Amino acid sequence: MMKQITDHSRSNISEKQQGGKTNRGGSVVLIPMICLVLSLTIIGELLKQSSIEIKQLKKEQYRLQSIWLADAAAQRAITKLSNQTDYDGEIWTLLPEDIGGEFPGEVLIEIDRSIQKNNSIIIRTTASYPAKSTERVRIIREWPFQLRIIATKN
Repeated sequence: MMKQITDHSRSNISEKQQGGKTNRGGSVVLIPMICLVLSLTIIGELLKQSSIEIKQLKKEQYRLQSIWLADAAAQRAITKLSNQTDYDGEIWTLLPEDIGGEFPGEVLIEIDRSIQKNNSIIIRTTASYPAKSTERVRIIREWPFQLRIIATKN
């Protein structure tokens, strides 16, 4: 009889061990899955933040290029006014290789003579970079300019 009791107790122990392993097996799979989901969520947020920062840097680059184009256009207008007093402005189109960028630029140069006092005029530049893109940045600048009238001897 003793033999049966020992066999019976061994079978109970083996059932408990198997039951314990099955429960632990589920938690062993569940914990790494939770860690994987959390790490993927964190990586996704980091990628999203990086994308936002890249877009902001690109917009800032376009803004600086537009400012430089507007300033260069004002200098161009001053040079043209020095040579031609009847210069009224133009649309100045620049190729990417002309400005060292990847996109073309465009500047509208306008000469406002309507408030002409003491030979003063307003040079207005509207610079767009990239010229035809929906992401373009447009900068409008105005400069007062004093025309010098050179008297010619006849």
